[in-house]
Amino acid sequence: MNYEFIKLGKKDMPISFGFAALRNYSELTKTSLADLQKLGMEMTLNDALTLLWCGVKDGHRRAKQEFDLSIDDLADCLDGNFDILQTAFEIVGRQMSDGLTKTEKKPKAKGTKKGKS
Repeated sequence: MNYEFIKLGKKDMPISFGFAALRNYSELTKTSLADLQKLGMEMTLNDALTLLWCGVKDGHRRAKQEFDLSIDDLADCLDGNFDILQTAFEIVGRQMSDGLTKTEKKPKAKGTKKGKS
């Protein structure tokens, strides 16, 4: 998985929610591995901003760009556009499901014929 871009303030910033970003988020928020499956449900604003920050930080790492924003700097980029959090959660879901479909090997069906169930 690579990264996508998200518009924060006036800038398009790389964002990635791979294992490095999730590890960082888990470490900062003391979130367990089991709790990561509940991302987005009943999160505090601080947790949501921390998750976004971890994704943008990891996106910059993957894009080989410098990253020097604090969580507060990132929060300032959301002023006037709270919908960014929703967009970020859509990216989390998409990137996490893309990671699963790229790593899972699906068995090929054998002996199936058209028109029969």
